[in-house]
Amino acid sequence: MTTTGISDEHNLPIINLAELDNESTKVHFYTQLRHLAKDIGFFYVVGHGINENDRDAFLNASKKFFALPQDEKDQISMANSKHFRGYTKTGDELTRNKPDYREQIDFGEERLPLIVRENDDIWLNLIGPNQWPKKVPEMKEAALRYQSQVRAASVKLLHAFMVALGVPEDSLDELISGIPQNLLKVVHYPANDDPSNSDRTQGCGPHKDAGILTMLWQDGSGGLQVMKKDGTWIDAPPVKGSVVINIGESLELATNGYLQANFHQVVMPPGRTTSRYSIPYFLTTNVRAKKIPLLNLSDELKAQAQGPSSDPLNPLFDDVGKNLIKTRLRSHLAVTKRFYPKQYEELVANGVVSNSAY
Repeated sequence: MTTTGISDEHNLPIINLAELDNESTKVHFYTQLRHLAKDIGFFYVVGHGINENDRDAFLNASKKFFALPQDEKDQISMANSKHFRGYTKTGDELTRNKPDYREQIDFGEERLPLIVRENDDIWLNLIGPNQWPKKVPEMKEAALRYQSQVRAASVKLLHAFMVALGVPEDSLDELISGIPQNLLKVVHYPANDDPSNSDRTQGCGPHKDAGILTMLWQDGSGGLQVMKKDGTWIDAPPVKGSVVINIGESLELATNGYLQANFHQVVMPPGRTTSRYSIPYFLTTNVRAKKIPLLNLSDELKAQAQGPSSDPLNPLFDDVGKNLIKTRLRSHLAVTKRFYPKQYEELVANGVVSNSAY
């Protein structure tokens, strides 16, 4: 595929990242990227350079893990990790106060924990080692290999965004360098095979992503939906060889709302007999960065920027650390209660009494 365009069959645009490697198609790519990203905020990318065999090795190791008995999966429970790394079982995380019927493992870049003193910013605790399942020893190598490739593809796309917006390619490099809190997940949505059980429809409730860009691989089973500007939902079905890209809130802040993060969800309707697997990667910011810089857009683009959108249930901060940790604390209260008691008490006082990203 060498052209960029809208696919009626798939509802969202499909673009080819490999066009950046060809001088004859590069300018066309930048032009299309700027328009489709502003208009929709979600699109498919092919030609991303991620090795399918490496992805499948990670996926197969993950399926092997999810098939383990529950007590063995719980050995790497996120509740053991102040860095919010590890396994979350089905129904333990809520979005908008409804349970998400999915289980998942959260991985970051493999690092030693930072030395965090009493008066230091608590989000420095996000950096640290992952938890790896002993029963699936191949998981570590497979996850880190895939993570390296998807990060490279994400950074390449971010650089393309900068050029498309008319600013230097490296405008946000300082924000993503150093010690970034990039996040890799592998998610299993169990089949909802009871045709009368509508309580398990929410695979993952409506939400926006807090990072810069999200790069999602999904299997062939479907379920991802994206909200249009009129508030209706459209399906984002699988496209062979693609990943799905969406803009995060940090990029929305950097462009003063010229680019906007968008709501999305995963739906598992009653009677669905197949599981769903997905692998999202979140390109995020350096934990030591203080503020998200405002890009110096042209007057033409500035005139189209409406400012960051406001959601009273999920306020945006230009303070990098607050954005990094806000959903972590709300989504995983077992971790918050154990390792961040002060923040836990504040959440309880504010009426947040169950795990909820919103």
